[in-house]
Amino acid sequence: MDEPLLLGLDLGTTNAKAAVYDRQGSLVAESSAAYATDYPQPGWAEQRPADWLRALTTACRQLMHQLGPRRQALVGIGLAAHGPGLVLVDRQGQPLLDTSPTWQDTRCLAQAEHLLAVAGPYPTGMGLPHNTFLAKLLWVCEHNPAIARRTHVALGVKDYLAHWLTGEFVTEPSTNAGAQVWPQTVVAACGWSVDRLAQVVASTDQIGPLLPTRAEALGLPVGLPVVIGLNDGASATLSMGAIQPHEMVLTLATSGVLRVVLQDPIAPQTQLDHKLFAWPYVPGRSIAGGHIRLGASALSWFADTHWTGHADGDYIGVLAEAATSPPGSRGVIFLPYLLGRGGPQADDAAQGGFLGLTFATTRADLARAVLEGVAFAFRELLDDFAGMGYVPPLIRISGGGARSELWRQILADVLNCPLAYFTADSTLGAAMMAAVGVGIYANCNPAVDAMVHAPEITEPHLQHQAVYADAYRHYQYLRDRLFA
Repeated sequence: MDEPLLLGLDLGTTNAKAAVYDRQGSLVAESSAAYATDYPQPGWAEQRPADWLRALTTACRQLMHQLGPRRQALVGIGLAAHGPGLVLVDRQGQPLLDTSPTWQDTRCLAQAEHLLAVAGPYPTGMGLPHNTFLAKLLWVCEHNPAIARRTHVALGVKDYLAHWLTGEFVTEPSTNAGAQVWPQTVVAACGWSVDRLAQVVASTDQIGPLLPTRAEALGLPVGLPVVIGLNDGASATLSMGAIQPHEMVLTLATSGVLRVVLQDPIAPQTQLDHKLFAWPYVPGRSIAGGHIRLGASALSWFADTHWTGHADGDYIGVLAEAATSPPGSRGVIFLPYLLGRGGPQADDAAQGGFLGLTFATTRADLARAVLEGVAFAFRELLDDFAGMGYVPPLIRISGGGARSELWRQILADVLNCPLAYFTADSTLGAAMMAAVGVGIYANCNPAVDAMVHAPEITEPHLQHQAVYADAYRHYQYLRDRLFA
């Protein structure tokens, strides 16, 4: 009998990813397909659910072509997805609107403030306090009441994917609900009812077999068990083996996130005060995290706007030139606030910029300053966690930006902490949840032991400490002068 294989599916911020792993966590094959985000108004960010399904279908069919006959060894599917998003559907699960607001969308600030005033601090699931699933729902109720009245169930991104695959309206604690049950007081303050939200089940639950029509469309075996899994951030955390209290992970993807694993949930008021997101993780654990709005997308923006002949997605030349500038970028400071400032002092009105330019400034200095500016924003989050008593001896790191050895070294130097680099992503975390859900492993602990591989360690350079300490103080001074 063939070695059992596990399929992880992830609807990320920029693309749909599908990957197959064996029970030891070794990657067998992977594929992805991109979709666009539209920004029709300031503060709005929208994607089309139809694009998610189209991209996922493309990725899966390409993946199954790579697998060939080995596809018959698949024993389960695990899911992950970005959020908070909002998809309003009818009884058949069809979206009532063509677009869905993504986690980057901040149009619902007033609604979030109203919910906090009415219900007080509450677990906010996937979103920061100003940008939650329920705040998005209230926005629709106020601005598009006709659609709200026609809605059978309000779903998140992964909830929508789960229904498309299985026909079930289900969610899990790490996605949107932020707890084992929906916060009924907050739901009622939206003018909604819990029976018009997805049912909350355990993240390792099998939610149903893959529908025959979906199996045919995706090129998958009929009847595969589908396990609901975790949100994409939690899946990424699991893929790096962070499962014990106070273990910390850094994701350098489209945005940047720093998370800490906790034994007990963080208090809602603390979450609000520090601009943190928080949600349940694996049994007996929760996660709290801080978010910078520009991660690896800062590098892609710089390459697209400053590099003639730059090939989309190819940053080797940009990074190579950045490496020719010394630590500190010859005094150039980059404030990575092109989408506003993230935690711990979130500010939607903040704007990015280069400071400290002279006639001696080179393009290499600008490129390195982008890498350092993102690292300084992460340092703000790390300092805030340190003030709450979370000081890690090591930080796990993953994400597309983390593939750069230069960027990892800059981060290790600025954070003054060793980094453990993992090449896996949320698809591995989804596959691990599937492995538990179908019974290959009894729980997440043996799954981590078996499926998470040894990382590559980046140690901070002692000779860079003084340079970066001065540069970080200068960054803080300029930031505070501009955005006091």
